[in-house]
Amino acid sequence: MAFGGTAHTRNGVKSVWQLSGPGDGDRQPLLLPPSSVTRLQQTRLHRQIGLAGERLQLWAQNPWRRLSLQVITLLGGFFMGGSVGMLIGALSYLDPIAALACVALMELSVRTRRALLQQSGDRLTLQLIDAARTGFLYGLLLDGFKLL
Repeated sequence: MAFGGTAHTRNGVKSVWQLSGPGDGDRQPLLLPPSSVTRLQQTRLHRQIGLAGERLQLWAQNPWRRLSLQVITLLGGFFMGGSVGMLIGALSYLDPIAALACVALMELSVRTRRALLQQSGDRLTLQLIDAARTGFLYGLLLDGFKLL
């Protein structure tokens, strides 16, 4: 392995030109033990996103705010249910798969609800999931009745 001389110094680091020998592509990556891998950096954005749920629960301690948030979630679920039914019905493509996806979404929300019932503390997340699920179901049913 023959290395060339020093080309120049930049910020106190000497640059060396490699004339021949194995290149960077020939090196095997070093495997680090799991204890030496550090967690990601705690940025301000990361902290703010992590605190968003707590801030929402603090904001929703007022009963009127909580009710308005639940109504908005209910109407959003209703809109999504109506949109899914309308789009899949208009396309007439993959109806069974879309129905399976809707049932899977409803089942996932029920299973999430069961896990949230076991937790103590504020029930805002549970109430929002229930409102979204109810609105989604009513939106689908309304589109079904439109087709009759």
